[in-house]
Amino acid sequence: MADKKDWPVIGMTLDETAAALRVDRRTVQKAIMEQGLPARKVGVGWRIDPDAVKAWLASGKGATTGDSEDEA
Repeated sequence: MADKKDWPVIGMTLDETAAALRVDRRTVQKAIMEQGLPARKVGVGWRIDPDAVKAWLASGKGATTGDSEDEA
């Protein structure tokens, strides 16, 4: 059996995804549960594919109204 260090890293955690998106981890959890962000539950944690996050963002499924004006 291969050592654990030989395994590739598959997917990002909630915290890694939150850091990449510059949001709170609870925002990522909400996006998974309510807005269709693709993710897999693995044990007690979540794994999120970076390419799936990019596609989800591009699709506009996570867009909310009114937020973009506040950031300007």
